[in-house]
Amino acid sequence: MPETPYQPRIIALLTHRRHTHGPGPMARIIEQVAADYQQRAHIEIVDTPLAQLLDTARALERDQRADMIICSGATADYLRHHLSTSVLSIHMGEFDLIRALDLAKSKATKVGILSFRQAHPELAAIRSLFTVEVREATYTSFEEARQQVQCLANDGYQVIVGSSTIVQLAAEAGVQGLLALNTDSIRRTLDNALSLCRSRAQSLLQQQRLNAVLRNLSDGVIALDADGLVQSINPKMAALLEVSADWALGKAINVVMPGLSAAVQPHAEQEDNQLINVGGRALAASLTPIIEGGVTDGLVITCQETNVIQRTERRIRIQARPRQFTARYRFEQILGDAPAFRTTVQLARRYAQTDSTVLITGESGTGKELLAQSMHNAGARQHAPFVAINCAAFPASLLESELFGYEEGAFTGSRKGGRVGLIESAHTGTLFLDEIGDMPVSLQTRLLRVLQEREVLRLGASEPTPVDIRVIAATHCDLRTRTEQGDFRQDLYYRLNILRLVVPPLRERQQDIALLATALFARHTGASSQVLQPLMPYLQRHAWPGNIRELENIVERAAVCAAQLQGNEAAISLSTLFPELFEPASVSTVVPDCAPDLLRHHGKAAEQAHARQVVSNCQGDLNEAARRLGVSRTTLWRRLRDNKAKASLHQ
Repeated sequence: MPETPYQPRIIALLTHRRHTHGPGPMARIIEQVAADYQQRAHIEIVDTPLAQLLDTARALERDQRADMIICSGATADYLRHHLSTSVLSIHMGEFDLIRALDLAKSKATKVGILSFRQAHPELAAIRSLFTVEVREATYTSFEEARQQVQCLANDGYQVIVGSSTIVQLAAEAGVQGLLALNTDSIRRTLDNALSLCRSRAQSLLQQQRLNAVLRNLSDGVIALDADGLVQSINPKMAALLEVSADWALGKAINVVMPGLSAAVQPHAEQEDNQLINVGGRALAASLTPIIEGGVTDGLVITCQETNVIQRTERRIRIQARPRQFTARYRFEQILGDAPAFRTTVQLARRYAQTDSTVLITGESGTGKELLAQSMHNAGARQHAPFVAINCAAFPASLLESELFGYEEGAFTGSRKGGRVGLIESAHTGTLFLDEIGDMPVSLQTRLLRVLQEREVLRLGASEPTPVDIRVIAATHCDLRTRTEQGDFRQDLYYRLNILRLVVPPLRERQQDIALLATALFARHTGASSQVLQPLMPYLQRHAWPGNIRELENIVERAAVCAAQLQGNEAAISLSTLFPELFEPASVSTVVPDCAPDLLRHHGKAAEQAHARQVVSNCQGDLNEAARRLGVSRTTLWRRLRDNKAKASLHQ
C-alpha cells in the first residue's frame, strides 16, 4: 500500500475574556481558511478563557494532540516559556495594517493601533495616505494592553485596531475594536507552520534513521560538540564504557572516557587513533573531526575491542587466501619423462574419469598428493571440494572427531552447535586419505562403513548422514604386510585397493632429476639453471631417500648459495654446502639400506630386533631410523613397545 502523506496536526489556540455565543471573528476566519488545507494538515480550533490558557495548553501537550500551536503574539510569547511544543504567532503584516486602516477610516476620524511588543515602522510611510488621525502603541502584557486601550479611549480614539484580545478590551472600554488579522494573515501563518512541521519531521526521520544505524553498529560511537561535551552515544559505546547513555549526555568527554589522552581536542583537524583501557579491556579508539563549512565543529569517536579487531583480521586473512578445500595441481604441471612414471600418470588420467576408489602407493616425497589433486581436477567433481586428511598427523582421539564430526554436547569441550567432520565436508567432491596405513585400527572399522554405505555417523548422533564422495587413499607402507601383521584391516585394504597407482621413487627416475631440478630452481629464483651444473653429477648419483621433497630442499639451498656456486664469493666446498650428496651411503645408485621395503623383508619375530638395531645405529634418533626403515615414526614406535625394545632404545 502507498505510504500515507504526512499531515501535521495544527491547533489554533484562541483566548477570550468572556463567554461568546458561537465562534468569534478570529475563529470564523481560521475556519474559512482551514477548508483549503484539509489535504495537507489537520487543523483544529480550540477556544479557552484567558484564565485557563495555560491549563488548556498543557493538556493539549500532555495528550500529544498538536505538532504546532498557532495563536496571537502575546499568547504565543507567554506559551513559549511554559511548553515544549512549538508555538507560532499569528503576525500582522504591512498589508494587513493597510486594510484595517482603510476599513477604520469609514468608522472614525481617530484610529488607534495596538501591537504586541514591536511597533510597525512602515506605519510612518503610509500614515499620510489616510485622512484619519492614527496613533500606535505597544504592550508586553495583558495589563499593559488594557491600560493602553483605556488610554486611547480616553483620548477620543473611537476605533482600536489589534488582536482578538484587543478587540475584546476595546469593547469593554466602550469603543469599537477592529480585528487587524484577516485570511491572508492566517494563510501565511499556516504555510509557515506547515513548512516548519515538515522540516522538523524530516529532521526527526533522519535522526531516527541515524539512531537506528548507531544502535545496530558493532562499533561504539560517541559524538562531541565544539566544547567537547557528549551530544550522542550509541548503546554499544555505553556498554563498552560501562555507563548509561542518559548519564553520559552533556558531560565532558574526559569524564565519560577518562582513558583518552588529555591532548584530545574537539577542534582537531586530523584523524587520530589511540589505544585506551576501560574496565580492564583494551579498546582501539578512532577520533574523527566534524567539519562544517571548513570549520571543525566537533568530534566523532568510534571504539572497538582489540580482540574483535584481531578476530576480524583473522577472518579477512582466511577469506583472502584460497579456499581451504581446493586442489591446486593439474596433470599439466606434472614433470617427468621416465617410462615408469609416465605410465603411472597415464593410468591416473584414466582413473580420473571414474568414481572408483584409488590407492596410491609410493615412498614419502614422491608426489602422491599431487597425483590425487590432478585426478580430482581432471574429473567430474573438479568444482566440488577436495578434502585432504593426513591420517598420521592427528592423535587417535582427535582424528575421530575431525573425520566424522560431532553433535553438540557429544563430549566435554565440544563446540556449541556441533561440528561437521572432514568426510562430510568432502560431500560431492573428493576425500584424500594420506598415510592411510597409519590410521588407528579402531577408526578403520568406522571408515570401512563410510566406504561401504556412503554415510557418516557423527559422534553423539543417532542418525547417519549420507555423503557422496570419491575416495583416494595414499600410503608409503606395504598394506598387505600390515594386514598380515594385524595392523590394518584386510576388508578395508580390499575396499581401498580397487584402482592401484604405484609412484616410482626418484632414484628410479634418473632422467627426470635434471628436469625437476631445473624447474624447481626456476620457481625459486626465476634465473637460469646454469648455477646447478656443478651439482648435476652429484644429483645423478644420489639415492634420494627423501625423493622429490629432498631434491626441492637441495635446489632451494642452491638458490640461496648461488653466489658461492658461481664463484662470485669466497669459495666454499660443495661437500660443506651439500653434505648429504657426499655421504658414502648415498653415493651408490643401488637401493640403500633405508629403502622403504627393508623392514618388511624381515619376519615378524625378527622385525623388532632389526628395528632396534637401526635405532641403535642412528644413536637413538627415531626420525632418522624411521626414514631408513621406510616407515612413519608412529609405526616405528609401535614396533618398539615391549619393555626389551624400550630398554634397548635408552641404552
